[in-house]
Amino acid sequence: MFTTIVVGALSAFAVVQQADTTIPVREGMRLDLQNRSGEIHVTVWQRDAVRIIAGGSYERGFSVEQRGSVLRVSVSYRRDRRRDDERRWDRDEDWDRIEDFEVTVPPYMDVDLRGNYGDITVVGTRGDVRVDTNEGEVDVRGGDGFISLRSVEGTVQLEGARGRVDVSSVDGDVEIRGVSGEITVESVDGDIDLTDISARSVMATTVDGDVTFDGDIQEGGRYELSTHDGDIRARVPSGADATVTVSTYEGEFETNFPIVLRKSGRRRFTFTLGDGSATFDLEAFDGSIFLRRGA
Repeated sequence: MFTTIVVGALSAFAVVQQADTTIPVREGMRLDLQNRSGEIHVTVWQRDAVRIIAGGSYERGFSVEQRGSVLRVSVSYRRDRRRDDERRWDRDEDWDRIEDFEVTVPPYMDVDLRGNYGDITVVGTRGDVRVDTNEGEVDVRGGDGFISLRSVEGTVQLEGARGRVDVSSVDGDVEIRGVSGEITVESVDGDIDLTDISARSVMATTVDGDVTFDGDIQEGGRYELSTHDGDIRARVPSGADATVTVSTYEGEFETNFPIVLRKSGRRRFTFTLGDGSATFDLEAFDGSIFLRRGA
């Protein structure tokens, strides 16, 4: 079944039981999709419309609502008839039912996706991207503007984005590749891998994991890499200009090029690369720090 819903200028509302729905949109609008249990996959097409295909182990239907510039999509829950007399929802049953979403949006559209159980992927967008899930992996390729990705239990991957990036995972690794702008990354029980980075500001910290950095060091930039119970491996380009500060309490520090260390504390050292214009801080409490210089 294919359904087209014409959304008015101010607001519109529809409940879809068979989920293959296309809604006209315009530039400047944002997709807000919330799904309790199931996957969300977002891709792009060259049409001023959003297509939503829903399916899974139980088709609950979903609601589509526009308020101003926000197109909101949420799963519809049905009342359990056995409990109508109690006037309550069968929350335990509903929680276990799965609804997966395949969504196609214009490249310019901002997306805001939230879930509890299920993976979330976004491919090809050029707007803001916000993803928040409890148990599931996050995989985003693209994005231009503000990129906020969070998972409690799951790996977070980001590739090819530009702008202000804020990524975190409590119990999972974070992998960022080919990203430019300003980057903030946090993990509690996972590794952080930053590859092919071109950013003026990078702050990456994890408690129980390794931190890897391979990227540009820009003039006047600030870079902070830290871990409590892991190692730091950083590669900087030849000819980089940075004042490097190294702090390691229970580990070693190693480079593949000659440096002159200046001690600034019991286990804290500094040295200069080039004119030292950027700030590059490396800190590991119970781990070692390895600094390499390459092309």
